[in-house]
Amino acid sequence: MLGVTLITFYLSYAMGDPLAAYVTERTTEEQYEMLAEKHGVNEPIYVQYFTYLKAVITLDWGYSEVLNQEVSEALKYRFAATLELSILAFIVAVATAIPLGIFSSIRQNRWEDHTIRFFALAGSAIPIFWFALFLQYFSSVTLDRLMPELNWPISLRYDPILWEITDPIEMSTNFLLIDAIAAGSWIHFKDALQHMILPATVLAYSSMATIIRLMRGNMLDVLGQDYIRTAKSKGLSESQVTYNHGAPNAMIPTVTLLGMGFAGLINGSVLTETIFTWPGLGAWAITAMRSLDVSAILAYTLFSAFLYIIANLIVDILYAFLDPRVELSGHSSVAEILVVSLSILLLILTYFSIDLAVLSGTATLVALIVFSSYSMGRRFLKNPADTWLIFLFGGTLFVVWSILGGFFIKISLISLILYLGYLAYYLDDLKASLEPKFDEFKRTIYQIRKNPLTLLGLFLVLSLISIALFAPWLAPPSENQRDPMKMEEHFQFNFDPQPPCYYSCTADAGEENGYILGSTDRGYDIYYGIIWGSRTSLDVAVKVVFTGTFIAVAIGAVSGYYGGRVDDIVMRITDVFIAIPGLVLALAIIAVTEDSSIEMLMYALIIVGWPGFTRIIRAEALRIRKLPYIEAAKASGASDFRIIFKHVIPNCITSVIVIATMDMGGIVLSLAALGFLGFGGGPDLAEWGKLVSFGQDDILLGYWWGFFFPGLAIALWALGFYLLGDGIRDILDPKQRN
Repeated sequence: MLGVTLITFYLSYAMGDPLAAYVTERTTEEQYEMLAEKHGVNEPIYVQYFTYLKAVITLDWGYSEVLNQEVSEALKYRFAATLELSILAFIVAVATAIPLGIFSSIRQNRWEDHTIRFFALAGSAIPIFWFALFLQYFSSVTLDRLMPELNWPISLRYDPILWEITDPIEMSTNFLLIDAIAAGSWIHFKDALQHMILPATVLAYSSMATIIRLMRGNMLDVLGQDYIRTAKSKGLSESQVTYNHGAPNAMIPTVTLLGMGFAGLINGSVLTETIFTWPGLGAWAITAMRSLDVSAILAYTLFSAFLYIIANLIVDILYAFLDPRVELSGHSSVAEILVVSLSILLLILTYFSIDLAVLSGTATLVALIVFSSYSMGRRFLKNPADTWLIFLFGGTLFVVWSILGGFFIKISLISLILYLGYLAYYLDDLKASLEPKFDEFKRTIYQIRKNPLTLLGLFLVLSLISIALFAPWLAPPSENQRDPMKMEEHFQFNFDPQPPCYYSCTADAGEENGYILGSTDRGYDIYYGIIWGSRTSLDVAVKVVFTGTFIAVAIGAVSGYYGGRVDDIVMRITDVFIAIPGLVLALAIIAVTEDSSIEMLMYALIIVGWPGFTRIIRAEALRIRKLPYIEAAKASGASDFRIIFKHVIPNCITSVIVIATMDMGGIVLSLAALGFLGFGGGPDLAEWGKLVSFGQDDILLGYWWGFFFPGLAIALWALGFYLLGDGIRDILDPKQRN
């Protein structure tokens, strides 16, 4: 949690004047100086941090300009709305996903299994904001046309006329369902529940998808265990074996996902609450970010991380309770005990005396720097060959810089030429290795042909990449366009969305009956935006995924191989970033920098994405380093450099390929979410999330094409890469080689 406060403090420091929330046009210089002295703005940065830390401990989180009230009061009120919605969504997700995951595993590789897997992957691929808009359109237009008497609510938390004017009741807990039950009012309970159904459905479906896939995978592992075969040989029925022996054991690892699922609900609430005008934390956070309400942004980021940490702590305790093999009182090293003790001491000192905390914190930091420098210097003096680690991390930084700086392609071409020269030099060895590789290629083709979902994913991926590559021919820009990535606004159709003409268009784009997929209320051509938006998605996804993968492989492999203190330090750093929900952190970074360019968006996505990937690679490296052939390589005198690059990283490649493939879909979902909220690129950038946001305002008027087609493009992109990644994982799985 201390690490999270460092991030939020840095964000506050980067936001400019921290007293902006307290200053008005009438504030005099003397009053401003008094405020600066009160809040410690003129103090050195390390003193400001401990002042900020004390404010966090004492819940003095500042003043929200958006709500015109103290942040702590706003959190208390808004948290109840978010928590009530999240609990209902979580109950629905778990109650639905676990039975579906069990049934899918029982019917493995049959049509029922393929259907459920597709349903689950679609839930992961469909943008949560697009699904929410679809439900709004269905309820307000389609359902209203079929059953006008139903009048289903599509926004707000309750009917203000009923709750505030006609029949007001006391809202003592701010949990409306509980307050309605306490008041004994069925009408209020029904109204609150009706308002919750649509947003809860949206949140539940996105969480349900992940739980189904994990439960199915765990069940397949459990059903292949010896004790399951023993139970069957004793004459137990299939249902008894599945539900009495298989399901309870498969549930144990599934529990670990629940904490991550909670973080997913926090991410999802940002989008869902914004669309359904739900007065929770997520909607407040977006309003604060758009208004640059510093205190509210930092408080929401900090509070989200706190909820995530608490949820994972509860999950760890529950996991130990469910699995007797796991003990809560695990062995803690002296270093871990020392770090925890120093952290607690620092918090206590901060609460009572900032001066003592500054002195203690400075002394601890100096001691850590000296000790780390001494340890590293001693290691390099003892093993000079290990200096390659410095070049590795330096090279990693250079590659990241080259990608973001725009000259990576030149470096790649030079590297490709050098690699071709290497292959030419070892041509005979290459020929000898081709035959087994050709057999492996044939097996891969057979596996792809056998799996219809993998074929569908491959088709979608190749189709969408082809659209991105051939965009200049599929949607030629007009002669007046300086940048084809920017959509041209046709002012004559502002506030007058044109319907799609499909293949019967009688005019050119920009003219009446000339929009293949229709236009937005700003006169943007949806077809043009989708075609060129595929280029935006491909460009961002490739750069972010490649950069994140490169960082994760370099850091994760070294951390997992060496273990010990190196591993502890790396994992604590990644834990700090993972503790803050990804979308929340990305939004905060973009908001505080006041830079919504596509480049800043990529930086934010890289910062958010690399820690999780690093943990996965590190886990693989930890497993591989214990294998016999690694021990044999060490015994034969092989250097660490050779072992890591010749054995550890190549054997991590399966996980790298699978995760990178799926991340190609996940990054575009994040890009679209940021664009939908107005934080990705300029207003006229050809980006799918922005197009969906343009169509949002016209839903109630029946202009469905404005949000439908761009959202469909996002869903197909993510679904294609998810299906392909799922298939690649099965193909590369040694258990399925036969």
